[in-house]
Amino acid sequence: MSLANDLYLAAHDTVRSRCVLTPATLGLGLSGGLLVELVLWRRLEIHGDHLTVVDDRPTADVASAAVLGQLTREHRRGVRDWIAFLATGVATDLVARRLTREGLVRRTARRTLFGTRLSFPPVDSVVSGMPASRLRVAADRRELLGVPDLVLTGLVLATGLDQHALISLDPRSRDHLLDQLRRRMPASLQLLVGHAEAAVGDAVMARRA
Repeated sequence: MSLANDLYLAAHDTVRSRCVLTPATLGLGLSGGLLVELVLWRRLEIHGDHLTVVDDRPTADVASAAVLGQLTREHRRGVRDWIAFLATGVATDLVARRLTREGLVRRTARRTLFGTRLSFPPVDSVVSGMPASRLRVAADRRELLGVPDLVLTGLVLATGLDQHALISLDPRSRDHLLDQLRRRMPASLQLLVGHAEAAVGDAVMARRA
């Protein structure tokens, strides 16, 4: 399950391999993605504003297992609290390192006046463009999306990434995606995506204040 991977790749320009989201927005989206992965692994359940670990066995994936371990040790944070915590750099680091292990991004270091800045741009622009292309093709063909791609679509919209990844969709194709999100995405995952969207909105308002 690589939902957060897909969001990370979709957030990068296929020409210059630069992220089109702010670090804060990317982190919030990836936080939501990692939590959804744990729901799909059947390790986590979401009820309103609360997260419940229903199976504390580590997953086969290092990144999601690390988040699960943190969730298991700390029981008092709600969904928004966890999204905010993971968005401090934890989620981005976990996903970037997972993609590095899979050979999909490369670690680069650039010296600045304030020290060394690390980045993890995609290795292949074709591969990085595949998640967004998959959603666009499905929308244009009026195909039904599986749950992971429904959530990916929801997080693309929640982070504003649709202005980059789905900008070429005509109104009917876009409506097809939105209708699927309303009718076919599980209610608990709709809640989680909604929390991520609200967190992004709060972050935008804080920057403008």
